Amino acid sequence: MKKREIRKLTPADMPAYMEIYLNAYPAGKDLSEECYQKYYDRNLQSLEEFRHVNFFGMFEDDTLIASMKLIDFDINLFGEMRKATGLMALGVHPLYKKKGAAREMVRFFEEYTVKSGGAVCLLLPFRIDFYKNLGYGCGTRLDEYHILTDYLPEEKDVTGLRLMGKEDVDQMVECHTAFVKRYHGALCKFEEEIRDMRNDDEVRRLGLFKGDELLGYAAFTFENTSDCNYTLNRMNVKELVYRDEFVLKKLLGGLRMQSDLAQTVVIRSGEPEFYHLLDSPQDVSGNYIDFGFMQTNISAVGTMYKIPDVEFFIKAAAHRSFPPENIDVAFSVTDNAGTEENRFTVKFRTSDDGSCSRWYYDSSSDVWKDAKVHLSCRLMDLSTLFMGSSELAGLIRLGLVKTDCPQKTGLLDYLFHTEQKPFTNTDY
Repeated sequence: MKKREIRKLTPADMPAYMEIYLNAYPAGKDLSEECYQKYYDRNLQSLEEFRHVNFFGMFEDDTLIASMKLIDFDINLFGEMRKATGLMALGVHPLYKKKGAAREMVRFFEEYTVKSGGAVCLLLPFRIDFYKNLGYGCGTRLDEYHILTDYLPEEKDVTGLRLMGKEDVDQMVECHTAFVKRYHGALCKFEEEIRDMRNDDEVRRLGLFKGDELLGYAAFTFENTSDCNYTLNRMNVKELVYRDEFVLKKLLGGLRMQSDLAQTVVIRSGEPEFYHLLDSPQDVSGNYIDFGFMQTNISAVGTMYKIPDVEFFIKAAAHRSFPPENIDVAFSVTDNAGTEENRFTVKFRTSDDGSCSRWYYDSSSDVWKDAKVHLSCRLMDLSTLFMGSSELAGLIRLGLVKTDCPQKTGLLDYLFHTEQKPFTNTDY
């Protein structure tokens, strides 16, 4: 029987890594020497220079059969910065598929997260069902609006708006870090993102300044929408970073001013209420949905979360403020197959000043048995609930969480509610 081992990759492994990478992610790539060298140089730089990027490979005897990158992220977890790990570029050699290699690599990723002090595992799924079966829950939806540019809110005072260039990248990264520290679920930029910002020749950036301080920026491209008329364009907003609602409105007003160049705009947001901000959220498609509904946007699921160690996660988020309440909530959490069960209790206790309550983990069987309410669910649903991606009452209505005390649903829904759902548009 052949021996399998997962270990860190070295520069000597890069040719074998490239064979897997180029075949696992063929879109926009070919097998030319130019393409090979481009991605070889990029990945070698990441391996040798970027401390937040970790290359791992699975070897069967001496043959590399699977590879991945693990990103050490800094994440805003309910208002404080914590560690998280992201899975990136998972690939299996074309001749070694369907042999469990990908599943083993994901398990290693989860173990790495726990050992490195990460509170949560993050990934962008190639197949949602595959990762759901491994206990990953869907995060907050991304809404993409394609509307007339003139539907963006108007802002006549554009004082402080400036076009930015590559020389401003360091200031943009600093601004983004300040943005991350205000929004739950946001991730600080890692080295590969910053490198790509420095090398990007297509993206334009509009910044709002107060003196020399950058308060927010919008990154966008112009894309032609006609084969015969170069004046017909749309703006594609890739990134929208803002300190508060006033900065957001200024940036959107600056984008609206470009309606003479781009008649329509594609803009994305993780804010569920974003459509209320627009003069009209009606999609340019004019699509009509029965009965009496006009299409406003398309929605997508990206980031998926898994909490690999519930006790550690609760300790990492011990600062989270809940409504003042003293109650023990017992959980029975199973994997998707229902073969493994983890029982524990979350104890909510009101702070000394009565302003809020904090949560605590308890694994005692007696405390679990004596709790006033018991909830049962799968790990993927627990992960979305604890991260704040979903509402408890909705999960109960859909039968994804079961309770033996339905009269407490309103109270528990209020208790677990988050003011802002976690969101990141980080590409990894």
